Amino acid sequence: MKKKTLYEKVQLLKAGQIVEIAGDYFQALKVDDTSFESCCEQCDLDSLCHDEVFEVCCEMETAASHFWRLKLAHPL
Repeated sequence: MKKKTLYEKVQLLKAGQIVEIAGDYFQALKVDDTSFESCCEQCDLDSLCHDEVFEVCCEMETAASHFWRLKLAHPL
């Protein structure tokens, strides 16, 4: 995925939008930053966590904005 496309998807997800990634639709959830579990431990996308989905998820975890995870969503 190109860096510009990756950035756009991350920004839309953080704004609460539903975004298509690798043929599936996702929403971002803000994870409680007081939890002792990592975002990956709270995630239920085990078999989908690879390639573009993994790339987007990692990009959401920037130094300025931690504690995000993805969940499957249906497009509106």
